[in-house]
Amino acid sequence: MCGIAGKLWSDAARPADSATVAAMTEALAHRGPDDRGLFVDGPLALGHRRLAIVDLSARGHQPMASRDGRLHVVANCEIYNHLELRRELEARGHAFDSRCDVEVLLPLYREYWEREGPHFVDRLDGMFAFALWDAAERRLVLARDRVGQKPLVYAHGPHGIAFASEFGALAHDCDLDRRPDEQALADLLAFRCIPHPRSAWRGASKLPPAHVLVVEQGRTQLTRYWRLPPGPEQATTPRWEEAVEQVDALLGDAVRKRLMSDVPLGVLLSGGLDSAAVAAHMAPHTEGRLKTYTIGFAEHAWDETPRARGVACLLGSEHHEQVVAPDALAVLDVLEEHHGEPFADSSSIPTFLVSRLAARDVKVVLTGDGGDESFAGYDRYRALRLAARLDAGWAAPLRSGLERANGLLSRLPAGGHHALVTRWRRFQAALAAGPRRRNHLWRLAMPPELQLGLLRPEARDRLGRPGAYGPQLPGPLGLNEALVLDVERYLPDDVLVKVDVASMAHGLEARSPFLDRRLMEYAARLPAGMKLGRRRGKRVLRAALARRLPPDVLHGRKRGFGVPLDSWFRGPLGAHAREVLLSRRCRERGLFDPAAVEALLDAQRDGRVAAHESLYTLLVLERWFLKEDKAA
Repeated sequence: MCGIAGKLWSDAARPADSATVAAMTEALAHRGPDDRGLFVDGPLALGHRRLAIVDLSARGHQPMASRDGRLHVVANCEIYNHLELRRELEARGHAFDSRCDVEVLLPLYREYWEREGPHFVDRLDGMFAFALWDAAERRLVLARDRVGQKPLVYAHGPHGIAFASEFGALAHDCDLDRRPDEQALADLLAFRCIPHPRSAWRGASKLPPAHVLVVEQGRTQLTRYWRLPPGPEQATTPRWEEAVEQVDALLGDAVRKRLMSDVPLGVLLSGGLDSAAVAAHMAPHTEGRLKTYTIGFAEHAWDETPRARGVACLLGSEHHEQVVAPDALAVLDVLEEHHGEPFADSSSIPTFLVSRLAARDVKVVLTGDGGDESFAGYDRYRALRLAARLDAGWAAPLRSGLERANGLLSRLPAGGHHALVTRWRRFQAALAAGPRRRNHLWRLAMPPELQLGLLRPEARDRLGRPGAYGPQLPGPLGLNEALVLDVERYLPDDVLVKVDVASMAHGLEARSPFLDRRLMEYAARLPAGMKLGRRRGKRVLRAALARRLPPDVLHGRKRGFGVPLDSWFRGPLGAHAREVLLSRRCRERGLFDPAAVEALLDAQRDGRVAAHESLYTLLVLERWFLKEDKAA
C-alpha cells in the first residue's frame, strides 16, 4: 500500500505545481515510509510514497513509467490477479521489468483503453486507487476499487484538479476551497460520517467506489464500471448443500489470494465470527505460526480478549493481545490528523490501537470486514424482517408479545446499562414509517428528534436535512436490497474509512477477504433465507464454517472492535466534551443550543440516557471546527 498525490492544471502551457505536489506527497509519508517519488510533465505533477509489499526492490519505485515513456502511474493498490493479467499481456507482446503488481496497469491500459475506455478497470481483482497519465493523449485517469477499500479524494476547480490519498495531503493545495459544506455536516450528524461524494469542505470530493474519473482537454467524465446486483428474496436454487460448499470454497480462495506478499502477514482477531473465519482459512497456508492480534479493555463487556484467545489457541497461532486503558483524547488527536474531516465512528479508536499493536511485527494484516454486509450480520436486518411481517399482519400473538415486551421495557431507564431500551424504542418509533423510510431511520446514528432538539432554529435551516439512506422508492425493501445499500453506503463511507485510516497511520496494509468480488457476487445471488435465519444472520456462512470453528464461536453473540464510550463519557472524556461543547467559541459558532447540549451531557453523566454516540459526534465535529479555525 502507498500514498498518492498529484495536480494537473487546466492550462496546458502552465508549468506543473511540483512544490505543492511534493508537499502533498510528504504529508503521506506514514502511508509509504519505504520510498518516495515525483514526476513532472508539462502541467502535471505526480507524487508517490511507497509501502513495499510485493517486489521490494528498486524496480517497484513509483511513479512507474512504460518503456516508451508515454504512460506514468502512481498507485495505492494490491492487484491479486496481477500474475494472470501479466501472462495474458505477455502473450499479447507486452514486456515487464519488475514483479510488482502495479506494473500491469500500464500495459492493461494500453491494450484495452481504445476498446473499453474506463471499463478496462473492471479487469482488476483487488483493492486500488490509482492515477494514470497518458502523455500522448494528455489524459489523466483516476480510478477506485469496487467497494472503496482504498481512498481517493480530489478538488476540481476552475484552474485544474488536485488529488490525494488523504484530505491532510489535499489541504496543501492553496486552490482548495475549505469552506464547510453544511449539507455534508448535516449528514455527519445523522450517520457519524460524511457519505461520498461529499466531504466536509465545499471544494473537495471523494471519488466514489467502482468509478473512474477521466480528465481530458479540460473536461471531466465520471464512469461507473461495476455494481453489485441485489439477489432474489426467494429462490429454489442453489441447493443448500451446494451453497454451503461454495461459500466455504470462495472464502478460502479469497484468503489465499490475499496472502500475496514479500513481507510478514497477520490477522486482526476481534473474537467474532468473521475474523475467526479468516484466521481459520489462513492458518493452514501460513509458513510457520499464524500471527494474530487483539485489543481489549478493562471494562468486561467490551473486552474481546477471552474469545479471541480461544480462537488463537484453537488455531495454534502466535497470539498478541493488549488490554488498554487508552488516553482517548490523545488517540482522538492522531485520528483527526489522519482523517482530515470529522469522522465519528468511535470504533476507529480500538481499530487504531490494534493496528498499532500489529504494526510492531508485520506490514500486512487480514481482517473480517465485509462479512456482515454480504451475509446479513447486523441486528437491523432482523428488525427489517420483523417489521415486514408486522406490516403483512402476521400473527396477533406476535403483536401481543411485542406490546407486553414494550410495557416491561418502558419501566427501565433508557441509558446506562439499559441501552437496549433505546434501541427498542427506536425500533418502535420507526414502525409507523414506510419500509424505506424505516430503514433510513434505523441507519441514523443520531435520531432526528434529538438532532432537531440540539440544533438552534437558524442552524436547522443552514444545515438542512440529512440525505436519505438509499433511494426512497415506493414498495417493500427486501433484505438483499438492504444488503446492497450497506455495501454501497455503510462499507465505503464508514467501515472501510475507519480501517484504512487506522491501519495506514501505522504503515500497515489491511486486506479484507470478505470483500472479494467473486464471494460478494455469489453471496448477493443467494436468496435472503439462506443468509438471515430465524434467530440470527449469516446462516449459510455459519454452516460453511461448521467444520472449522467451534460452536461457541459459530453461535456466539455478535462482537466487533467496540469501545466503552458510555463509561468514558462519565469520566475524563465527558469532562473534555463539556469543556469543548460549552465553550465560548462553540456558542459563537451558532450551531447548537448550549442549554440542550448541557442537559444531554448531564443526562449521560447521570446514566439517564445512552447518548454517548451522539455526544461523541458533536465533540468530533467541534474539534474539527477548532482545527479549521487554526488553519484559516
